[in-house]
Amino acid sequence: MNWSFTEHLATPLKHRRHGPYGGLLTRYALREIAVPAFLAIAVIGFVGVANELSELQRQALLPLEFISGWDVARLVFYFMPTLAAYIIPITYLMGILLAFGRLAQNNEITAMKAAGITLKRAIAPVIAVGLLLSALSFVVMERVQPWAAAKANHIVFVELPQRITLEVLPTGTVKEIGGWRVYFAGRDAAAKTLTGIVIRVPKQNGEWVFYAKEARFVDDPNGAVLVLKDGYIIVPQQDETVTRAVFTDWTMPVPATMKRAATSLRHTMSLNELYAKEKHLAAVQAATPSRDNTQNLKKVRTEIADRKTLPLACLAVSFIAAPLAVRSPRSGRSYSFALGFAIIFVFYMLRMLLDPSGLVTMGNALVRGLLPSLVLCAAGAVAVWRVDRV
Repeated sequence: MNWSFTEHLATPLKHRRHGPYGGLLTRYALREIAVPAFLAIAVIGFVGVANELSELQRQALLPLEFISGWDVARLVFYFMPTLAAYIIPITYLMGILLAFGRLAQNNEITAMKAAGITLKRAIAPVIAVGLLLSALSFVVMERVQPWAAAKANHIVFVELPQRITLEVLPTGTVKEIGGWRVYFAGRDAAAKTLTGIVIRVPKQNGEWVFYAKEARFVDDPNGAVLVLKDGYIIVPQQDETVTRAVFTDWTMPVPATMKRAATSLRHTMSLNELYAKEKHLAAVQAATPSRDNTQNLKKVRTEIADRKTLPLACLAVSFIAAPLAVRSPRSGRSYSFALGFAIIFVFYMLRMLLDPSGLVTMGNALVRGLLPSLVLCAAGAVAVWRVDRV
């Protein structure tokens, strides 16, 4: 037990330096929550990102054998904000349960009650932080997620396909790809370079031919580019002659036709953009109803509902977890994990049951998204009301 905290509890309420509702208890409780919460973020974040990368590989969008560790690190960084609405409430929930479970095991909750501190007072800062985390989750989903999702899409659907397409071509043969006719004698996979390269590129005035000793890929904001080293260009002229120009470095963008189309752009949109998209799709569906239009409209409405309702999960889990955890028996971590799993199971089972199977109105989608959090908040409100009862 923290000695300074014990001294604080042993001091009569009217003589405490911080007053009966001072900040020491708040800091102490939140510090106890912080460590398990950050550990949970690391574990759940790793599992969530690994699942995203595995799904991309399963869809043949991310052939891991042809990309570098830096590519994977960037994808991990950009995927994290897209998982924030799921990671933050779960980690905060586990932090609350483990922290109060430890306090119960060390008899510190008993000491609080003996010193005249109500359990409502003990859990108030926890619920307040849950409200702040809900606001943070909303900001992340509205501001950070679209930016991060756009960056991840650029890597997966633009940069990697442009780079990988040439890297996996067989050596010693001429291949046509993206309008280019490409030949190269060898490949250095470790250095990401091609050797003995010849590229024939159609232009308005004829076919340009590029010869280079080697070529390497360089990342660019608009996609990967190919940098040719130590070579020359043969350029056709209008009088049917050719001009030969020598170069040391020559940069050329990889053909745009090598790009893949992104499977979904909903995660890259802000709420305003999503509402505009929803309005457009609703008009299209009203004019020409079809299965594809219905599915697209349903997905956009679901995305809007998730953006507005998922952040409330932080407040909901703190409302239900804090009063239950502070009165939990001294059963250790197994009880905390079991209780946490039960709360998570109930929340996501409600979300699954309320997920509409068909197209519903925007208002209906929002109500369905809100109900799981409202159920937990209602149960939590009852638990908070009864938390100090013997």
